[in-house]
Amino acid sequence: MKTLKCHCGDFEAKIDIQNFEKVFRCNCSICKRKGAIMSIVKNENFKIIKGKDKLKLYQFHSKAAKHYFCSNCGVYTH
Repeated sequence: MKTLKCHCGDFEAKIDIQNFEKVFRCNCSICKRKGAIMSIVKNENFKIIKGKDKLKLYQFHSKAAKHYFCSNCGVYTH
């Protein structure tokens, strides 16, 4: 289990993953500008521990992708 936290600590999640099998770069305008890399984690291996109420959702264009941010510090959480 690995713990994920935003900068201010209002959001915390746990992921159950041994290694990242496939890492890639998203080609959306947000991730391209940030140079973000990502991996896929199954829903059952991802659990929000605290701060779900602090999350804000950002979507654009087709609204297929869901980008969640901490509403306090602005860190892109998942």
